Formats: sequence, structure tokens, C-alpha cells
Amino acid sequence: MRPLLLALIYLSIGAVASAGRLHLHKPARGFQMRMESFVVSPSGDREGCEHLVTPNSKPMDVAAFELKATPGTHHFVVWNYLGQDQNLGDFWNGIAYSTGCIGLGPQDGPVTTANLFGMLSGRSRFHFPPGVAVRLQPHANVYANLHYHNYGDTPVDTDAVFNFIPARKGTVKHHAQAFTVGTLQFEVPANGSASVTGEWHAPTDLNIVSVSTHQHRRGTDVLVHRIDSAGNDMGEVIDSPNWEHPGVHWFTQATRLQAGEGFRFTCSWQNPDNHPVRFGATSEDEMCFVTGYFYPDDDAATVTGPGCLPQGAGLECFVPKAP
Repeated sequence: MRPLLLALIYLSIGAVASAGRLHLHKPARGFQMRMESFVVSPSGDREGCEHLVTPNSKPMDVAAFELKATPGTHHFVVWNYLGQDQNLGDFWNGIAYSTGCIGLGPQDGPVTTANLFGMLSGRSRFHFPPGVAVRLQPHANVYANLHYHNYGDTPVDTDAVFNFIPARKGTVKHHAQAFTVGTLQFEVPANGSASVTGEWHAPTDLNIVSVSTHQHRRGTDVLVHRIDSAGNDMGEVIDSPNWEHPGVHWFTQATRLQAGEGFRFTCSWQNPDNHPVRFGATSEDEMCFVTGYFYPDDDAATVTGPGCLPQGAGLECFVPKAP
């Protein structure tokens, strides 16, 4: 009887492990993808990346995105590979570990990826306003990127499942791109608090679709105001006091940001630890970012500006702190 008992125990364990996988209803239109699991040891911090190929055989306008990831996930991103190398043998298999998936896959340009859907908490669901969507090329090479810090005393098996939901045919007029703007110039003292203010000005006319924020666990608030080209206040856009579940302001109709206008943002932190904290990529470092989506007047335009990384799509810009 003992071998039979052991077999039943193993079957039971397997059933529990299978039942532990996160479930997300598959969309009636579009498709679902799942990232391969990886283990994060107690007190460990890991940022896993997996190369995936989307199953769409034709260009797809993604109007909505849904995500379920392991509770406690620091952030999840779908990066879009923008290079010319489409040889699958030049990508990696399984999980690789790299901050922002930097250095992975073909390196056939100064920056070969752009944020498609990103800086998301463990459970996210959003829908672009009517007429706006993100363009996904056929059989796109994408990088699923999950960052997890394990504050517990047992290992954690990560999981992430996500849906791409298309817009109705013929309804999309504008294709959105992601933006991330912020400052690296701050320090939070040991057992103390700090705040920093930065300003970002649009390099050209932009249409802002949404605005959100990004901090790490010591973050207590990000306040974002719109400003004119001279820095005069044009009103509050969003106030995000919850670093783990930041608010998102979706504009019913995209708001016009004239060249030179922009955002003034103030990030605040409270540091309970006995060492100072600065900008960094791990969840034990800190960040100060304003994020969201925009579209240019010309869908084919590549937008860049002072302090912005060169990219084939979207904006990732760093500005100095305000004097």
C-alpha cells in the first residue's frame, strides 16, 4: 500500500501546483499568452524575461490589455522588439534575467525595444478610448518581463497570464505609444523622508491619452501637474499616493499638449531603513516616473527630444530635478 499512498500524495501535490496557476478568461476576440514561471528565493529579487512570438497573422490594433500576475509583482512589461533581425535563432529560449530585458535578443540598433504595455502591477486591465489602439505587427517578437521581490520566507513561483484584445475593424484612427519621463537625481536619507520635483516639456505637439506614475515601496506620493512652456501651472492631472497600485487618469478624448508644454511632477518618499536610498533598478532602490500613452499627429513620426533615449517608438526621457 505504501507505493500507492506515495503515488496519491505526488498526484495531489501536482494537482495543487496546477490549481495554483493564475486563471484569466480568454478573450472572445484576440488571444491570450502566458509567461513561463521562474522561482524567486526568500529575500530574493529577480527580473525575468521571456521571448515570445505573438500568434496574430495580420497587423492587430490592440484596444484593451488584461493581466494577472503573481500577487506582489513589482512590475510587468511587454516589450516590443523593433529591430530588423527576425531570425528566431538569434533570440533566447526560456527565462533570462536582465533589468528591463536589456542586452537580450538581437542587438541590431542603439535601442531595439519599446514599451508596448508596461510598468503594470500584478492585476491590470485597461481599455483605450474609442478610436485609439496600440499597433501590433504580425507574429511580433515581444519580451515578457516580470519583476518580483520576495519579502517572504518561502520560495515563490511566479506566474503571468495576459490578453490582447483587438479593436473593432475600421474604428481606429490613432495608434498610441507609451511614454516614461522622470528624474534620477534624488536621495532619500536613512530613517528619513525626501521629495524631488522635475519638469518635462514636450518636444513637439502630442496628444496625451493617459497619465500614471511609478515608484517603489518607499514611495508615498507622486503629484503631477500640467504646465505651459514657461512653467506656469495649468492644473493637476493626477495624484498617486499608492506606489503599489498607482492611479491612472484616462482622458475621454486625448488632451492636446502643445510643443513646450509638459508636466511638473513631485515624488515623495519615506525611508524606514538605516541606509540612504537612490535611483536604481531593483525594488529596493527607488524611482520617480510619470508614465502613460500618447499619439503624435503623424502616426509614422518618431518622437524624441532632449534627455530621451533613441527608440523606434514611444518616449523614455530623463530630466534634471528642478532647482
